[in-house]
Amino acid sequence: MHDALFVFSTGRCGTQWLAAALGQCLGDRAVVAHEPLGRDYASREMLGAGDPSSLGPDAADAIRDHVAAIEATLETRPYIECGHPAWSAIPYLVTRFAGRVRVLHLVRHPVPTAWSWVTHRAYCPPLAPHLRERVLLSPFDEGIRLTSYRERWPALNPYEKSLFYWAEVNAFGLRAAENSGAPWLRVRFEDLVRGDALPRVLEFAGAGATTNPERVGLVDEFRWLTEFWCDPALVAQHPDVVATAAALGYDALAFDETRLRQRYSGR
Repeated sequence: MHDALFVFSTGRCGTQWLAAALGQCLGDRAVVAHEPLGRDYASREMLGAGDPSSLGPDAADAIRDHVAAIEATLETRPYIECGHPAWSAIPYLVTRFAGRVRVLHLVRHPVPTAWSWVTHRAYCPPLAPHLRERVLLSPFDEGIRLTSYRERWPALNPYEKSLFYWAEVNAFGLRAAENSGAPWLRVRFEDLVRGDALPRVLEFAGAGATTNPERVGLVDEFRWLTEFWCDPALVAQHPDVVATAAALGYDALAFDETRLRQRYSGR
């Protein structure tokens, strides 16, 4: 029986790139999947539920069927899953695959991560009346720790709400790492795509590479721009974001606004 590796992340931090790189390096030695279950992981609901058995039958069956497919894969090859939707299910997955599971916590600076989500219209007004706002997470969801955001929520803009999401998810990851009992590696997006972190990830995955790691170019099928803009330094008004960033080795106020504007608004 082989091991499974799950990537824990907020999204918009290189999981597409990582899946492409691992696929290139491992070939058919492992199954590498990017967001195979997508929104059917029911991230917001799993945060409060903790286990599929506490979800509705449709959501529970989707996760159970996916887990059964992973189990079948592990009979012949290691399984690596990249993508953000599984983040709140990671403690369940660690328990479900106890003794044969590892977790890679992929992190990125909060400011560009938040802006990248805004380009995907996270927390933005819907483009048409029949569409719903894309709410990644709400301070009113069951299981939320950063409840201080409840009073502030109506006054926050999409960028600030995306910062809340970044802090809540990564704070969850920090707690999960302490309590999981499974091998857990944290890697910075910046070191992964512009540094030498890929060999460390391959070693941690425990799956022998069939080729040497090579530089992988830009991999982002959803590289969009936003019409909305505000002062990125508003992050300073979010102490939970600043504190979580510091715990992950980031200075939340260390960013280049000119480059942010060019990348995320095209101006």
